[in-house]
Amino acid sequence: MIYSDGGKNMKLVRRQVNLIKCIIENPKVGIKELGKTMNVSMQTVKSDLQNIKGFMKDHDVTIEILPGNQLCIYGIENMPYVLKISELMLEFSLEKQIILMMLFNDSFVVLQDMADTLYVSKSLIEKIMASLLKKYPEELQSTRHHGIRSIASQIEKRSRFVEVMEPYVQGINFTKELKQFHVRHFPILQYIIPEYIIKGMKALHYLQSISAFIFTDEAICQFFLQIIYIQFCQRSKKTVYIETAFFDIIHGMQGEKEYLAVAKTICSILQIYDTNEQNYLCYLFMTLRKQKISDSTKFVREMRDVVGEIFRKIFERMSIDFNADQELMKGLSVHIYTTVLRRDLLKKFSLDYSWHDIKHQYPLGFEMAAVTAEVISSRFMYKPSNDEMTYLTLHFQAAIERMKNGEKKLRILVVCHYGMAAASLIAAKIERIFHMVEIADTISMQHFFQMKSFDADLVLSTENIEAKTIPVIYITPLLTQNELKQIRYFIEMHCINNLLALSIMHAAVIDVKDIRSRNEAIKIAATSLYKDKLVTENYLESVIERENISSTDIELIAIPHGNPDFVRESKLVILRLQEPVHWEISDVSYVFMFAVSKEQFMANFALFSTFYKKMVRSNIRTEIKKFGREDTKKFKKSLAHLLSL
Repeated sequence: MIYSDGGKNMKLVRRQVNLIKCIIENPKVGIKELGKTMNVSMQTVKSDLQNIKGFMKDHDVTIEILPGNQLCIYGIENMPYVLKISELMLEFSLEKQIILMMLFNDSFVVLQDMADTLYVSKSLIEKIMASLLKKYPEELQSTRHHGIRSIASQIEKRSRFVEVMEPYVQGINFTKELKQFHVRHFPILQYIIPEYIIKGMKALHYLQSISAFIFTDEAICQFFLQIIYIQFCQRSKKTVYIETAFFDIIHGMQGEKEYLAVAKTICSILQIYDTNEQNYLCYLFMTLRKQKISDSTKFVREMRDVVGEIFRKIFERMSIDFNADQELMKGLSVHIYTTVLRRDLLKKFSLDYSWHDIKHQYPLGFEMAAVTAEVISSRFMYKPSNDEMTYLTLHFQAAIERMKNGEKKLRILVVCHYGMAAASLIAAKIERIFHMVEIADTISMQHFFQMKSFDADLVLSTENIEAKTIPVIYITPLLTQNELKQIRYFIEMHCINNLLALSIMHAAVIDVKDIRSRNEAIKIAATSLYKDKLVTENYLESVIERENISSTDIELIAIPHGNPDFVRESKLVILRLQEPVHWEISDVSYVFMFAVSKEQFMANFALFSTFYKKMVRSNIRTEIKKFGREDTKKFKKSLAHLLSL
């Protein structure tokens, strides 16, 4: 269902947003395939398309259902922006509304009062509260005669507030966005008064005037949300306890004096005179992601041994040498330093695109991120989160794109609010694909708004910004096919397709009965390779270790692979399971183990990358279902033809 109030306060449910995303991934998909992908009926898909028709039309997109239940899409180039906007229109769940109420109240809240405030029944509140108490047992306290209250620490409350609010704030116009949130989702302006917003904007403008470091747009949003909530807490509560541990954390860290000076000025603007609060803000500035840092020498020096070990391990496993890439050295040094410093003291904040999207789009970069995670875990006893793996992947993929770089002529300005890793990746990828362009600069959205003139011919932006004197194309970090069609032509190299088809025709196809586990399936495939003397005995263990780092299953299929060092000769093994086996996330019926030798990996690492990218497409998996049980010869021929399209 879609909710609206005259079109101005429209709300979408998650299924409708997922429908938009599925259409972007495969514009030629039909109603039937969409239903299977989303696990809903064809009628539900048609109903959702009808319900979002007006919303799509408002953004110059029209979707018609043709005979045979196929789709005809007009304005498909606007779909990525529609997806971005749809995320902001998501219905704000009752669970999140309750969390906000808890964050704005120190005392106990009676369930009936909560139900009256949110215009729902008490029984519904009781049902959701039972779930919340299980989910956050250390943050909530329930007493029979008093009600419920938040007992989380002040730092946990701040992080939770940002976590709940951030998806609904873009940072283009904070005042307007908070008003929209107030009308659409929750009466937040009853708690965050205009004074807090005005002082927050003043503090923000001061922060943006500092040239020593430039925060990402994501970090700017997080900072603004933090300081408006800090003001609420400081003004509405008798005492605000901030842990003294932040002094010990920041003491002696890189840039301590500079960040502390900024924190003191911010506190002065907010009229908060608390040394512990200054130390907390100093810590916050240290850990928020930066778009650019004027002097990263200290970070590079501090992290030199760590990054050196990462580069050595990548070279040992993949024969790719990054030692000459100073930009990657700098980016990793700054990122790892702040990641290890941040650890779990602040909640993680997700990109618009999940780490599953990123690892499937950039499998080679993700493999390098997995190596980096091993080093970080070993050195610092800290396992990077999925979000951190996403950022690491972007750093490495940007370095890979730089390796493929070509000539530069047309000047393009990249405006990216995700940070230096994503901006660098977009820039490098554009330069590689378009041999007639050069990247004039990569900047944040906030920086763009401050520019008076542009030394560029085109702007590629991850936000829907306007510029009267220069054309702007909206893109995403994934640079989807529809986005690329607006700025270039793309021809996949025939040599990759031919090599891929050859690998499939030479593949070993094994039909398997009666297996119960992921590792059992992996063992069957790896043993087949070992018996043919194509891999060493260590390959099996390396595949399982790789799967333990990050599972390779997606819906119907899994694509496990191991260390190329243990592969004597490249070979693809395909298992067709009589009964699906639960892998990690999905029930898997087809296992594709592509053992790629180090020599072939060095000669053409795009082979593995292309194979992986194609296999994770929903339409590919849908087609595999259709011919998956054909005899071996027909199966391989159908698969080779499918992946060569």
